[in-house]
Amino acid sequence: MKSLRLIKVIASSLCVASLLALNPIGASAEWKSDPRGWWYTEGSSWATGWRLINSKWYYFDFKGYMAKDTTIDGCYLNESGAWTELTTSGNFKFDKSTGTIVEYTGSDSSVVIPNKIDGTEVKRIRFTSASTCKNLTSITIPDSTTGIESIVCMNCSNLTHVDIPSSVKRIDRYAFNGCSNLQSITIPDSVKIINEYAFSGCKSLKSIIIPNSVESIGPQSFAGCSGLTTLTIPNSVTNMGDAIFRNCINLTNITIPDSVKSIGYSAFSGCSSLSSITIPNGITIINENEFQGCSSLTSIVIPNGVTSIQRSAFEGCTNLTSITIPDSVTSIATHQKMPNGIGINPFYDCTNATFYVKSQTLKQILINSGVSASKIIVSA
Repeated sequence: MKSLRLIKVIASSLCVASLLALNPIGASAEWKSDPRGWWYTEGSSWATGWRLINSKWYYFDFKGYMAKDTTIDGCYLNESGAWTELTTSGNFKFDKSTGTIVEYTGSDSSVVIPNKIDGTEVKRIRFTSASTCKNLTSITIPDSTTGIESIVCMNCSNLTHVDIPSSVKRIDRYAFNGCSNLQSITIPDSVKIINEYAFSGCKSLKSIIIPNSVESIGPQSFAGCSGLTTLTIPNSVTNMGDAIFRNCINLTNITIPDSVKSIGYSAFSGCSSLSSITIPNGITIINENEFQGCSSLTSIVIPNGVTSIQRSAFEGCTNLTSITIPDSVTSIATHQKMPNGIGINPFYDCTNATFYVKSQTLKQILINSGVSASKIIVSA
């Protein structure tokens, strides 16, 4: 036990020593941000590596962006990006300043998250690498633990089950990314947003119920979930992000309500088992690569209201035999030859498809995009 304490003291001392060996940043610098994150300017350049700013240590990557919610050089950086010393209580490493559990150090495969640690309410769980949760297969958060706002269990590859409490209002970005053995998860109806990459790479996840409270599902939220076979999007959702189901190779059926007004590019790219889909009536654009490689699709009806079909939208849908396009469509990406010889015709390699339209104008738009006139049927 004494040796364990000694190791912790040495690790903390090394972190402090490595920071003190650095120089603080100049007084002329200032914070700036963009959608990707925060950085700190140094004249005409920006900070990289460790920097002391207003008596707090921060770390910036080689592009200048601030790291947060992670451990660098043995030093934990909290949600604000500032280095903070952790306390150890039982089997948890804990950031008391933010109420964040950072690491589980025990050997049990199942853990129950407490309401408080050393008198501080637990608000966040942040396992950001396999080493911080390597033994865990199940995490239980009792209803009595009401303070939990956020959970991240990134790359917890042995985790099979998680119950998310009703205090959680969003599923954070990368929340369960890389949890390759996660088989079941309960999302409460308190959740309004599922952020980007939330379940990306959860290849053992066979089904998930998205509650009617969710309004937005971010980019690549379920990308690479190769175990998913069917899914229903609730009618509370209005936006589905880019590549949301990319390479969900066993997804055969998905129900999307008319409440959805936007579906991002590559949304179903590589969903090779998807055999049918109804595009919502509120959609106005079929984005690029949206159904690329959906080789099991046999027919598609594009709803009235869609005005644009972008490049490679249905590229590689080799089993499509029927495509119905309404007169509302006024723009279809024009066929071009790329340096690698692959065209950007939205219907590239749909060699078995017949196109059904209602006007000569739309027929000509299709011809201009690269579709053979012999494949187009105009009906009143």
